[in-house]
Amino acid sequence: MLALCFSIGELRLALPGRCVVEVLPRHVLRPVALAPAAVTGLLPFRGALVPVVDLCRLVLQRDARPVHSSRIVIVSVAEQTGGARLVGLLAEDVLDLVPAGETVPGLQLADAPWLGAHLAEPPGLPQLLDPSRLLPDELAALFVADAAA
Repeated sequence: MLALCFSIGELRLALPGRCVVEVLPRHVLRPVALAPAAVTGLLPFRGALVPVVDLCRLVLQRDARPVHSSRIVIVSVAEQTGGARLVGLLAEDVLDLVPAGETVPGLQLADAPWLGAHLAEPPGLPQLLDPSRLLPDELAALFVADAAA
């Protein structure tokens, strides 16, 4: 398995490669009226509008830094109904695609059920993130399932 490593502030995290659809440079997004603060906008992607969530806003209550290594990672998120939806995740320092062989257990935090085990080999021991558990229920409910995902 491969994992895509990135940062949210000082946190080094990784997404399992199987859920990553595409990695895009930061784009100007269509604004969303009255959206929760973490939703930074909508991205036209393959004929659909994909909501983009700023992970720094969601986790650290600050905007992602506008650096060259900031990227929008399009992920396919499984739904409880069996379908999937596309969500864009804006993250900082999206630089590494690493082999994700061995892992070591991470802390199980009630406020962060999306955090999983740490990758054992890459520098900084990035922690795996489960995108299907990342969004709070009230935010996830806003996104409509996409049968094409």
